[in-house]
Amino acid sequence: MNDHLAPDVAALLERRQDIWLALSPLWLERDPREADYQHMAEVVEEQGIGFRELEQLYRLEMAPVLVREQVGMTPNFKGFDDSRLLSRLLQHTHRLSRGRRLFWLLFSGLATMPSRHRYGNLLEILYLRGNTPE
Repeated sequence: MNDHLAPDVAALLERRQDIWLALSPLWLERDPREADYQHMAEVVEEQGIGFRELEQLYRLEMAPVLVREQVGMTPNFKGFDDSRLLSRLLQHTHRLSRGRRLFWLLFSGLATMPSRHRYGNLLEILYLRGNTPE
């Protein structure tokens, strides 16, 4: 997928692909299963992502894209097309200038509202697994 990407974009995809795909079930129609949450926690731990970075990733990188996907879903929506999702997340995140970051920080409450309880469940699992907030 990243053969045709500029080096900085390819590096961003390499760095974020696994975490974006792992966390995407937070926005699905059904609640994530325990195995989904455990997988999310494992990826967060493997990548050494702390609570502060995870919150920024969730609010600024993922929520703006995934809430639009969620709003446009059909009632029986069960999953994302990984390639399409990664493309949209990559495009959005690569374009996150200082101004766009501030905009999304202001509106992240609305963008995260549909998945915030699930994200809270993930944070609780991370905490119970021995992760401590930064």
